[in-house]
Amino acid sequence: MTAAANAAAAVDVAARTLRIPAEAILSCEAIKHGLTNQSWLVRTKQDDVVVRISNTAEQALQIDRESEALVLAAVDEAGIGPEVIRCDPAERVLVTRYLGDTWAEADAVNDQNIQRLGQLFRRLHRVPPPAGVRRVELNDTLEGYFRTLQERGIQPALTSKTLRDRALQVALKLRENSAATLCHNDVHHLNVTDDGKLRLIDWEYAGVGQRLFDLASVCVYHKYDKLQREQLLAAYTALTELTTWHRLELACWLFDYVRDLWMAVRESSGPAA
Repeated sequence: MTAAANAAAAVDVAARTLRIPAEAILSCEAIKHGLTNQSWLVRTKQDDVVVRISNTAEQALQIDRESEALVLAAVDEAGIGPEVIRCDPAERVLVTRYLGDTWAEADAVNDQNIQRLGQLFRRLHRVPPPAGVRRVELNDTLEGYFRTLQERGIQPALTSKTLRDRALQVALKLRENSAATLCHNDVHHLNVTDDGKLRLIDWEYAGVGQRLFDLASVCVYHKYDKLQREQLLAAYTALTELTTWHRLELACWLFDYVRDLWMAVRESSGPAA
């Protein structure tokens, strides 16, 4: 579809969702930063909403839209995610209330904001996971990406036996003596909105998983140094023992590795991904 046709589809979705004529929509602006979806900011006199229409290779990228819908309802209620106006996994359509601009990259490395992120993670990880939300087992995530790349005849250096074995060992280590919680798993500045209260958007990789892997996402995306990681961890938990710090470092290494695998799978999926 052309850009104009895609925008027209977003206008149609917004009009039907808000129960207004298409002529009542003032503007429809593409949101550029999404890597796996097409999203638009649609404005009317009464509402500003975000329309997301997914054309992602969901199975290969390990996205579960039914689970995402359950998570969105929970984090909306908890005041951590966007207000959901329409969520239709079968139609691959999501409409949420617009929360305002996302952070710039510099915001994510501000000392005060690092502390706020730690507190946000703490609130998120206390939200009771809804029944039916997927479990994000890191070893299964790894094996799924390994299998997809192998089936497509792609054997990048990052799937060498040495790296594969280490990644699987780290995944098992992170699971030891660790209570699984509801996690976002993809926290970077473009997924953070801030109107005085932090909220997260783009929950498609969320699930019940490992807390430190969740913290690792923001650490890796924004190249936090040792001091910044310590600040985040201190704001998140009173547990500052060496073992907790070591586990965060392992989680950061694994998140970086999983991100590279994800990119390899996405690139191998073609334009539709």
